Amino acid sequence: MPKAIDMMRRREEEILGAIKHLSEKTKDFSNPEMMVIGGYALRAFIPFSRFTRDCDFAVKKRNGWNIDFLKDILPDGFSIEHEEKRGSYAFMRCIKFLRHEKSRIKVSIDFMEGEIRGRDERDAVIIDEKMIDKRKFVELTIGGEKVEIPVPCYTDYFIMKVVSCRASDIRDVAAMILEKGIPESLDERLREVLLHPEIFGVKVNRIISEIRRKTFLDSWRGIFGTKKYSEKDREKVLEILNEYWVNYSLKEINQFYS
Repeated sequence: MPKAIDMMRRREEEILGAIKHLSEKTKDFSNPEMMVIGGYALRAFIPFSRFTRDCDFAVKKRNGWNIDFLKDILPDGFSIEHEEKRGSYAFMRCIKFLRHEKSRIKVSIDFMEGEIRGRDERDAVIIDEKMIDKRKFVELTIGGEKVEIPVPCYTDYFIMKVVSCRASDIRDVAAMILEKGIPESLDERLREVLLHPEIFGVKVNRIISEIRRKTFLDSWRGIFGTKKYSEKDREKVLEILNEYWVNYSLKEINQFYS
């Protein structure tokens, strides 16, 4: 069997081709306005890269659907696996199967228009005008080649990761906090982009509980393939999060009694 690392590299090379294709067809991601989120965008905020199975795009909402246009400009070989439209948001997953030696590799591209939705109905982040205006273009290495892509600002990306709160997201959040801390003006932005702002506190509490686990450090190192992270780093992240959690809880109490 081919090595897992070789399969992931083959998948990333295909993602690189898809990103370059979409950049050309959308006039550098300006028509429609969109940006890369998920694991690839993480590379803009921390010094490590981790392989990810798919590439996620957040797309600005318009009257009608930008996703309908994106259907017509998909990279060669990609087909629609799933599509849904529900009033304020739309989602489309496109897939392609590759041959690598004797194995078949699945590559996915997800497009989220209007809102970024998670598994729970309350896990919804609005892709608003400010999010698009504050995106930044960064040069990242994907598939062994440097490519310029748009990613969210740190505050918006941090909110997306916390709300998603999967196991990999929690490790990403820890790495981001260690490198860049808690974003400024976070509370104001939460009120602007979360349909259910109360969910953020629930997620932060879950992240703190996970980072407290004795097994967290090994899994944190493992997902990025590094030995750099230490127990001291884990404690530092917890200290920052606990301080934020106390302040967040006090604000919630004050709002309740005001």
